[in-house]
Amino acid sequence: MRALFISSIFTAPLHRFVVCYNLVPHDGRRSILKTRRKFVTFTTTSILSPLLLPLSDQNACAAEEYYSMSTIKETAQYIQKYTNENFLRSVMESDCNFLYRGLSPDANKQLVIENSSGLVITDEPFDLLDVETYGSNAAATYFQSLEVQMNANRLSIRPSNSHMGSTCPLEAAKWGTAVSIWPLGEHGVQFAWMDGGGLFWPVPASSKSRAVALSDGTQNDDRRLSEALRGDAWEIMFRADNGFLAVPAAFDDELKEILRQLYIERVHRIPMT
Repeated sequence: MRALFISSIFTAPLHRFVVCYNLVPHDGRRSILKTRRKFVTFTTTSILSPLLLPLSDQNACAAEEYYSMSTIKETAQYIQKYTNENFLRSVMESDCNFLYRGLSPDANKQLVIENSSGLVITDEPFDLLDVETYGSNAAATYFQSLEVQMNANRLSIRPSNSHMGSTCPLEAAKWGTAVSIWPLGEHGVQFAWMDGGGLFWPVPASSKSRAVALSDGTQNDDRRLSEALRGDAWEIMFRADNGFLAVPAAFDDELKEILRQLYIERVHRIPMT
């Protein structure tokens, strides 16, 4: 794990905007929608059942395995199969402490209408550099400065390609319906947080120089990320090039129980029943 030292005075609450997500029209039939990132979303009549499968063309659908996430157990199985493996391992090693963010009103409306246990969100705009995100020129200036420093250090994760999350669902709920997030795919997934914990913005008045801790997927980084996930209302910046699954925090207890069982079965290679 590397640490980037920054001279600043900032921290950051959660993004409120989750405006781009791919949904299949609710038309009473099973439908497939190919998105511009060459993934498909799959749904049934009354349950929004998003499934991201990397496809080269529409004809490849027949060769793929599909899931309809009509229950939280199916959502947990989807997480186990498609969530970034390093992130999932960090969550399990943290005793199932999740990473959260606030869901936009439009995305939340779809969860309610479709009675869904999960929603796949792709191509969400990166707004950490926008003044409107925090309603503060100082916040935008801070993240622009962080962008320059991360770019100068040749880091792949930067404010311009990442989102903000929190280890606290109550903090996430200040920006919208709290959901746990599950980055998808084995590439283009990275994390950054303040070394020692806390927020990116606003920065404590006593702070003059702080370090940003980074995780790029190595096993040692996973251990550090699991420690960060245990933090009390820590903010964690995350990069998820393939999008992420959002699961309402209301399902936390049930989801944790199922994930623990699935993890035990996976480790011990016990066939699922």
